[in-house]
Amino acid sequence: MRKKYVALAAAAALTLTSFVVPALAVTNRDIQQKQSEIHAVERKQSAVQSKMNQAQQEINRLQNEQAKAEAEIKRLDLAVEETNGKIRTKRQEIEEMKQAIVALQREIADLRERIERRNELLKERARSLQESGGVISYLDVLLGAQSFSDFIDRMSAVATIFEADRKIIKEQEADKALKEEKEKQLHDNLAKLEQNLKELEQLKQTLNEQIAAKERLMAQLKQQEEEQHEKKLALQEEKELLEKQEAAMRTQLQELIRRKKAEEASRTKAPSSRGSSASVSSANLPPITSGSFMRPANGPITSTFGPRGGEFHAGIDIGKRGSDVPVVAAADGYVFRSYYSKSYGNVIFITHYIDGQLYTTVYAHLESRLVGEGQFVNKGQLIGYMGNTGYSTGPHLHFELHRGPWNAAKSNAVNPMAYIPF
Repeated sequence: MRKKYVALAAAAALTLTSFVVPALAVTNRDIQQKQSEIHAVERKQSAVQSKMNQAQQEINRLQNEQAKAEAEIKRLDLAVEETNGKIRTKRQEIEEMKQAIVALQREIADLRERIERRNELLKERARSLQESGGVISYLDVLLGAQSFSDFIDRMSAVATIFEADRKIIKEQEADKALKEEKEKQLHDNLAKLEQNLKELEQLKQTLNEQIAAKERLMAQLKQQEEEQHEKKLALQEEKELLEKQEAAMRTQLQELIRRKKAEEASRTKAPSSRGSSASVSSANLPPITSGSFMRPANGPITSTFGPRGGEFHAGIDIGKRGSDVPVVAAADGYVFRSYYSKSYGNVIFITHYIDGQLYTTVYAHLESRLVGEGQFVNKGQLIGYMGNTGYSTGPHLHFELHRGPWNAAKSNAVNPMAYIPF
């Protein structure tokens, strides 16, 4: 995505026509054509501005979505915090309940011991009654009184024994019932607490899954926002290119009008020169050949025009052989853009007007650039040195030839080897 947008901005819509004006009389048609081209550039500028506005709107939308996601994540974080608090409380309650169970187990053990002792006592009383004849022995006790006062005392003693027996039995039943009640209550409470803890653990897992989903959403939104920011930056660069192009074309229009007013029928074309190449050994420079274009640099063709690695290679690559390999203009032309691009590295764009046809050449990944924007160059003139800048995996010259202006789809790209004798 990044490479696509940067490449788009690197050389967007280079629709410049004749900067090296042919040695012919200027006609009204030439001026009208140039005015039409300027209007076309203005329309492209308007379209780019519209795209920039759309990109900003998309950035704003993504930022709003991101803010919503952040708020949702904050809410979930608080919910998780609350859930963890409940889990800790439940665990504490369970621990306290377990301690209560231990205490109750001791209490139940005491109850069982008392119950067992009572059982033994009751068994002893039962054996005694059986051996003494049961209720009859109590009548013998009462009837054996020597006096009324002795009878009353004996009757009170018998009543006390009966009451004691009933109390023992009642306490026995109460202890048994209490033990069963406590055991059931603790069992039910512990089961309930364990179920609540299980539910809370499940809730925590659900919340964690939701948070993970939101974090993925956040990451996606963040990536989309970064892509939109980069797209906007690429469009901004494209806008600057179009503004420079419009200014250059207006300058050319004024030149056409001036020449028409002067009614120059023709002019003598300046002899080709290699300009700053004088300091470069002629052995390192590619020879100037006949035809419209010449080889831009010496070296083997390492990658040809056409499909490559699942993509379309819109030019050719010339491998670097030597420490300093000069790069020259493939034809007379006008340097429209000379700058550093993230994708192309040091790159130069030149427009050419040959036999009434506009061409654009691109020289990418240069180590250095020796010509600037707005400069006229001649065929074979030194413009830079081969390098390895930008998105390049090795020292070489990436050279493109477009029959017409450069465009993002590179639909005007043609195979340089069909035009140049390599």
